[in-house]
Amino acid sequence: MQCADIQVPLDWDNPGAGSSLSIGISRVPATDPAHYKGMLLVNPGGPGSSSITLPLVLARAQPSLSAQYDIVTMDPRGVGFSTNYNCDIPDSVLAIAAQPKYDTRDLSAPAVAEQQAVAQGIADACAKNPLTPYINTWQTVHDMDLMRELLGAAKLNYLGYSYGTWLGAKYAAVFPDEAGKVVLDSNTSWMDDLANAWELQPLAFQRRFDEQYLPWVARSRLFSPDLGTTPGQVNASYEKVRAAILPFFARNGLGQSGGHAWDSFFAQAMYTNSQWFVPTLFFGIYKVCIADTTPANWTGAAIGTCLNDYILRLIDRLTGGVSEPSLADVNAASATAQAATTQLLSGQLPAQFEPTYPLAPSLATISPSATGNTTPVPGVFWAVRCGDGGQWHSPSWWVNFTQQIGPANPLAGYNYVAEACAYWSAPTHTLPNPDSRNGSIVTVQGELDPATGYEETARNIAQFHDARLIAVQDAGDHGQYGVRGNSCVDDTVNNYLLNDVLPPATTVCGATPLLLENTVYPEPGPLDGHTPPKAVRAVYNDQQASDMLAQLIG
Repeated sequence: MQCADIQVPLDWDNPGAGSSLSIGISRVPATDPAHYKGMLLVNPGGPGSSSITLPLVLARAQPSLSAQYDIVTMDPRGVGFSTNYNCDIPDSVLAIAAQPKYDTRDLSAPAVAEQQAVAQGIADACAKNPLTPYINTWQTVHDMDLMRELLGAAKLNYLGYSYGTWLGAKYAAVFPDEAGKVVLDSNTSWMDDLANAWELQPLAFQRRFDEQYLPWVARSRLFSPDLGTTPGQVNASYEKVRAAILPFFARNGLGQSGGHAWDSFFAQAMYTNSQWFVPTLFFGIYKVCIADTTPANWTGAAIGTCLNDYILRLIDRLTGGVSEPSLADVNAASATAQAATTQLLSGQLPAQFEPTYPLAPSLATISPSATGNTTPVPGVFWAVRCGDGGQWHSPSWWVNFTQQIGPANPLAGYNYVAEACAYWSAPTHTLPNPDSRNGSIVTVQGELDPATGYEETARNIAQFHDARLIAVQDAGDHGQYGVRGNSCVDDTVNNYLLNDVLPPATTVCGATPLLLENTVYPEPGPLDGHTPPKAVRAVYNDQQASDMLAQLIG
């Protein structure tokens, strides 16, 4: 992989002003120059995610793509190997986030005020950074086009996931003559408003949890004896553990952060089913060793003994079948659970329980500054979301939204009672929508995707009249192409990128089985009643590369 830095104007509205930023870029050159197709810029999402290793990972996962394309990327301005952008958040705000007085599901006036103080503290801190007006998608797409020009490419072909779909669609809108083939996977509302992605997340996360995760646990021979043999029983166990986690965290000096930490742990796991084993092991341990016991037994010695007994119980249920975790996997997950519990008992928040909005920097685990004044926190997530403008509503709108959506969608529905963008005072820069008269966009979407709900894709294709949809029925992972070993998805996208065969208006692919299963179980979803899905065969990609790619997407 080749790496370099390029210099870009601070402000593309005034490029000659003199100030500049550094942008880190990387490239994996095509391995078959005789069949060279051009440059493919890739982005894993965010906003705020570094993508510098993505070309190397994608080249390993999709060697046929790497043969014919230079796979390139850039760390967007503010991120990773580019000029960094931080918001100096007051330590008093970080202290509230680390040790809140109220559970996130508490919508009383004092509880809401506490969360609003954090949101306003973030917005005010970011507003003080002079870079804030220049950290947005409009500036970034201009950086992308300069990169295209410097690398000598006539067209910028593009593959983007998650927020990267917004970025790619807006590049095609601002630079329609320079945009080549565009593939967008796990889609934001790139024909509407970036805010729509976050407004839809409570429904989408809950749908994935209810329709796929709970039934998966109930079908599991390992976990169902302790957690429930029906989705309703598993959900009741989840709520029982959450209720116990609150006082367990509080007695260890972590305030009322336990409920949000527990919900965030499972919300993050909804991104990809390959992550489900470890959280479910935690689920079983905390059900048996905390929720089913009394606070008198919440000591290190008692929990340690109970944890070991629980792991032995799981091992006794193993039969050596192919749809089971290995003994090594069980032992590794057990060690992770033991270490995390030890941290909790000592008043430290382990990484697994970082309470956070989906995709946002966690404030709860950031160490305050030595001065006791402010602490620099990566701020691109907020600057881009808020700086791209759109329908970021008033503080009271978000409270009303949460009151309506939270009770029916509790996994993530209480995360939005206080939104930093509602307090945003820095300048914003809205963007145009792509025009279908300038070329097609191929869009890939899992039916039960938790972070970018299927409804966003439905709105996009209703407005962009030459969208080519590759829908994956009963698939809930965030990110489909090149990640899941789905022959229907990978072959259709590769046929377009490598052979110039544009997919039909709609292609419905079947899903691949969930972790530790060899059958796809149909679940209710927005694709029901539409075209029957195409058959899928497993594609055995480089599994390590596929796992790394899944971790980058988001």
